[in-house]
Amino acid sequence: MTAVMVLLGFLFLKTGEKFATQETAGPVVTEFMTTLAQPLSVKFAPWVGNDPARAVEYVTAKKPSFGIVTPGFYLAYAKALEMKPWMEVRRTGVGAERYVAVMRKDAGEGVEALRGKVVATTLAAEERFVRGVVLEDKLAEMRLKSVTDPEVAAFDVVENGEAVLLEEATWTALAKDEELGPKLKVVFRSAELPGPLFVCFGQEKLVEEKVKAVLKGLDAAVTGKIRVEKFVDVNEERLKQAEARFHGK
Repeated sequence: MTAVMVLLGFLFLKTGEKFATQETAGPVVTEFMTTLAQPLSVKFAPWVGNDPARAVEYVTAKKPSFGIVTPGFYLAYAKALEMKPWMEVRRTGVGAERYVAVMRKDAGEGVEALRGKVVATTLAAEERFVRGVVLEDKLAEMRLKSVTDPEVAAFDVVENGEAVLLEEATWTALAKDEELGPKLKVVFRSAELPGPLFVCFGQEKLVEEKVKAVLKGLDAAVTGKIRVEKFVDVNEERLKQAEARFHGK
């Protein structure tokens, strides 16, 4: 008799990322999930999205078993969705997870340069994470603007004199642009932040070590399909610091 594979839901959320959709990234994520599922003797049905509100709807309706989510999503909904962080994602080409605020060369210095400005960011839907964790509640007088393309937003900064908050790794690449780089500068650099998290939704503790072992054993050629270098143990101290800032402690 052929064994019946268990079908498990899986949330893949990258807030604000224009390519994080079922149509664009779905096939790649599904391919990765197939490789992950084999040693676990299950099948995954992944849902890929870039909107935290829709992700909450998906989890509430479909009750997935696992997910890869942004730290901001985890901090906002850990209790409501019974999320537990099992692993942390080390993304390909990203030495440390930081955000930088970029403005024109003639702007002021430090976080105060952002006061009263419109700050464009892919993380606008995770406002509490931006204000409390990234900016450490150092600035209240600003407005976040949602964008899906940080590069376009950076060019807009040159024209409108506002600001863009983006991943440091993205800025490192943009700064090399001969047209854009010389016109902009970093006015704020965040502390090192938690990376994306591999989470479970109320799963039994007994399967945790098996899942972790599978994730750690994945070949780089497999994880590279979703721009992941490898899965590592959660930096508990860094995550607790982010949680304290998120809750204003």
